[in-house]
Amino acid sequence: MHNQAVIVDYVRTAFAKASPPGSGKAPGRFADLDPVDMQVPLINAMLRRTGLDPAHINKVLTGAVHQEGTHGLNIARLNVLHEECKLPKEVGGTTIDRFCGSSMEAIALADALIGRNPEHFYICTGVQSMSQVPMGGLNPHLCPQVHSGNAAGFMDMPATAENLAQKYGIERTEQDNFALRSHSLAAQGQDNGHFKNEIIPVKGLDYDDGVRRDTTAESIARLNPIKAAESGGTVTAANASQMTDGASAVLVTSALMAVRHKLPVLARIVAFGESGCAPEIMGIGPVDAIKDAFNKSGLSMQDMDFVELNEAFAAQSIAVLRELKNQGMQIPNEKVNVDGGAIAMGHPLGASGARLVGHVAETLRRENGRYGLATMCIGGGQGVAMIVENPHYKPAP
Repeated sequence: MHNQAVIVDYVRTAFAKASPPGSGKAPGRFADLDPVDMQVPLINAMLRRTGLDPAHINKVLTGAVHQEGTHGLNIARLNVLHEECKLPKEVGGTTIDRFCGSSMEAIALADALIGRNPEHFYICTGVQSMSQVPMGGLNPHLCPQVHSGNAAGFMDMPATAENLAQKYGIERTEQDNFALRSHSLAAQGQDNGHFKNEIIPVKGLDYDDGVRRDTTAESIARLNPIKAAESGGTVTAANASQMTDGASAVLVTSALMAVRHKLPVLARIVAFGESGCAPEIMGIGPVDAIKDAFNKSGLSMQDMDFVELNEAFAAQSIAVLRELKNQGMQIPNEKVNVDGGAIAMGHPLGASGARLVGHVAETLRRENGRYGLATMCIGGGQGVAMIVENPHYKPAP
């Protein structure tokens, strides 16, 4: 199909530990780096790697959560106006906030736009400086009619993870073991060069510095719970995703344009699924989003070779895996987050969606898989999921 959307390239910065004001943490490697300065090297790198004339780019779509402070003033357009950006000033910019799903939403929007404009090119970026714009934003406010509903479930993410831990009977030890797996696999992925093609060094950082190679079950067990639940907690800083600074980007166009401009194709976008759920159990959102993506594509979990499930919290990820199993969609352990996840490498909110999609595409290419699934929960009670296909897949003889 000439208007089939494809991902031409995917890159990201390393993910750096954040140090929000008042946290008492030592300044992170990107703590003083403007979010625009994180993204422009990625945009330029994709133009350089693909050899695409910058004049062909029609728009930058940027996912960024809490569009204020250094994330404000339509940061997508600010990328274009940056003095070092290789894009011409005629390129437009639209900024998207769907919380954690923001940059996956940007890719989905590009996919939809290409259906109508198959000759267009879109750069989809995601960014978050959690050092500069904290969780909840600089000046959070809820409409009173929303606040009277479930403000705690909407705003307090650890509480939602505790709710799922209680609902699904997920013990602290199981959560800690999940976290240990994330760090171990991320360290192995680094050692095996699995992130080398996607990370563009910025400020000299070329690896995710949140990965703790010395993590043990004993060291994780020593951390005190956040105690978000009235009965005491099981969620800790060690079995939750890290606050992180970072950016990611993908270049999306149609199959027609990829052929016409002799561009490489990393992946085909097959389907995008989305869902809503109760905010107090927002972490379960991926389940119905995955089902929506399967319904739209005609595929099933058995077709998926690899799955990138965002690790907002260990309890949340385990609950999703358990509910998928309950509904006949079990994911074999060896297919999930094979290079670790957000518990180890971090979760820069606006950047994570594009990272999940890009990395599952990289994994499919590396391992000769055909279909991959990227999915994540969203604060406030939502889920998103995207299926991609490896165009270079070769069936076993």
